[in-house]
Amino acid sequence: MVERKRLTAIKMDIRGIVDGRYFKTEGFESNYIITPNGLRISRARIMGTIMTKFVTEDRNYGFIVIDDGTETIRAKVFKNTKIFDNVDVGDIVDVVGKVREYDGEIYLAPEIVRKIDNPNFLILRKAELLEQGKDFNEIKERVRAFKKQTSDMDEIKKLAEAEGIDPDVVESILASEEEEPPKEENKKSLKDTVLKIIEKLDDGAGAEYTSIIAESKLTEAEVEDVINELLSDGTCYEPRPGRIKVL
Repeated sequence: MVERKRLTAIKMDIRGIVDGRYFKTEGFESNYIITPNGLRISRARIMGTIMTKFVTEDRNYGFIVIDDGTETIRAKVFKNTKIFDNVDVGDIVDVVGKVREYDGEIYLAPEIVRKIDNPNFLILRKAELLEQGKDFNEIKERVRAFKKQTSDMDEIKKLAEAEGIDPDVVESILASEEEEPPKEENKKSLKDTVLKIIEKLDDGAGAEYTSIIAESKLTEAEVEDVINELLSDGTCYEPRPGRIKVL
């Protein structure tokens, strides 16, 4: 069995995350964003102030809205709402989580939410991000210089690698400078699609989760996000583990 290493959480300002382009992957590879600056991120670490906190009465869904002065982002959890027990509106928090997207919203699925008592840590984080940005901009300039020498991606990667630049970083930088492909018009809502599949596969005891994924031809992450939303807004419920039923 191949052991999968946990991806590093990259310190970011919120604007860089919410303005990023989200990419969905197949298999075990994590979904990710490419920020406007060219960083590829699957797990992010942000610091900011909680502006809103919400947890449902049954504690199966909750979110906090975090503001770091550049933008705001939601950190959403399904079932594991205990992660928000020790924080409240007005608190400064350090949050580590996976970058996710649903219905056009980029958000965080938090793994760690830690209250910060000393506001000076916000100043320190901003200084770290500033330095990080300067270093990365130098790398971008080198990659752009390589691109002027050749348009062949493999050659650009070889030139970059010779200077100690990760080839994956080269790809994300160049991808960030490409025009975003236009979104399909009249695209069906994922939620409506999954609802129809659940109703179709329901044998009276609900539709099996694995069958919903297979029928939808969507990734497991996409289906998980949709079903969690349907459960949290009361459209569906679980008559028993692994089965979903429309109310």
